[in-house]
Amino acid sequence: MTEQNQYTRWKKQLAQVRFPYWKELPALELYIDQVVTIVNEHLTGIGVEPLTKSMVNNYVKKKVIQAPVKKKYAVNQLVDLLLIGFFKSSFSIDEIRAGIAQVTVSAYPRQAYDQFVTLLNAKLAGTTPATAGDNPQNDALESLAIDTVLNRLKAGRLLQTMRQKQTPLAVTKK
Repeated sequence: MTEQNQYTRWKKQLAQVRFPYWKELPALELYIDQVVTIVNEHLTGIGVEPLTKSMVNNYVKKKVIQAPVKKKYAVNQLVDLLLIGFFKSSFSIDEIRAGIAQVTVSAYPRQAYDQFVTLLNAKLAGTTPATAGDNPQNDALESLAIDTVLNRLKAGRLLQTMRQKQTPLAVTKK
């Protein structure tokens, strides 16, 4: 299979991936193993590096996400971990938290997350996303941040595919 065919096939698979809306996430409180499993199901479909339990524990210790109550995580913490997991390959944790805080200034977390999912799912499918929010700057911020992650993933995948077919150059001494 040619490099272009492999890359095209991967892009078609990526177009089938869907991030869950808030109402599609478990409403029950979950233990860390369950949270990591759910988050990673969605992240690995996109090609993002999965989260580990120790990463989640570090995010709690550093107050990046709220601490669990009686070792159980609520849907808002699950959403935070989905967002952190998606963006962490391209942005620092402080930038991710600042972006989440900025977007939720003018929208409730559920509304802001669902708007993000609408935009992300449209971009994954390769369709033109409609602006979902009331704040054009928030829409632009989300769009640019998503594009940054997706373009990084696409460039990395294309490079990986090209490297598989490339014949190493012979090094000669003079």
